[in-house]
Amino acid sequence: MSVLLSVLIPVYNWNVSRLVLQLIEEADAFGLWEKVEVILLDDGSPDREVAATNEEFCLKHPRLHLEYGSLGRNVGRSAIRNMLASKASGAFLLFLDCDILPDSDRFLGSYLGYAETDDFDAVCGGVSYRTRVLYDAGYDYHAYLGNKKEVKSASKRNREPWRHILTSNIMVRKSVFEATTFDERFTGYGYEDIEWGIRLSQQYRILHADNTVSHLGLASKATVYQKMRASVPNYLLLKELCPKAFHASAVSRLVRLLTAAPAPLLSAADHLLKNAFSSCGSNRLSFILFQINFAVLLAAALKAKGIEGPPRDAAAGGAS
Repeated sequence: MSVLLSVLIPVYNWNVSRLVLQLIEEADAFGLWEKVEVILLDDGSPDREVAATNEEFCLKHPRLHLEYGSLGRNVGRSAIRNMLASKASGAFLLFLDCDILPDSDRFLGSYLGYAETDDFDAVCGGVSYRTRVLYDAGYDYHAYLGNKKEVKSASKRNREPWRHILTSNIMVRKSVFEATTFDERFTGYGYEDIEWGIRLSQQYRILHADNTVSHLGLASKATVYQKMRASVPNYLLLKELCPKAFHASAVSRLVRLLTAAPAPLLSAADHLLKNAFSSCGSNRLSFILFQINFAVLLAAALKAKGIEGPPRDAAAGGAS
């Protein structure tokens, strides 16, 4: 029997042994190896000890259709997924992040069921924070943020399929992916999945299902904040490529108001919000400060480019 499902895992600075072992155990228990292949590709992880541990683990657990490879340099979140897809032989591709763990022991079986039924071009299983391996209080804000922004029931996600696509856990028909690859102009952090989901939703059948994975790779509050700041260029690229999606977000309305402020005032607001966020002990208040600070950064970046916010009538739409 030919491979039906290619599980594709880009790896970066994370020990994947727990994830790979769970996939192996399910495939062994239910005899899935003739239908499933698992391909991992390290995207130039700077932590060579972790990279060596991952390779050694996979070599010690040989299975039919289990492959581990490594790149000598980091190519980024979009390019690495395109490369993985080019190596796949399955009719369907299941993209997983390396720092997740399936919440069900029939995780692969559920996706195979959708693939065999063949009613949808993409199936997004969703994310949870049910399992946690990093318990230090310094990681609590990331868990709060993830639960606030990412954890949604399948029924809620299906109301606006494009808005809730996460590449940490999604199956897509290979022929569809080949016609709709990730945009490699997204070279930094974030939003390549949103832009990709928008293009998918314009032509193909998308289903959100409750086949979740726990996000294990929590970051410190300071790291989450730095990633937010680093994501500004990609969010502005999303605005340029998909203006309707940007205007439909809650942040666009605030950005429109903030672009009326002079640049020195925005700079001062950024400084105050950064300090307030860093010192705040409440996750709820930190989240509000985080969102406002992001809008301030976007407004400042737009003003620096000589671009004002979206027209008042274009900013209408649902909140993100």
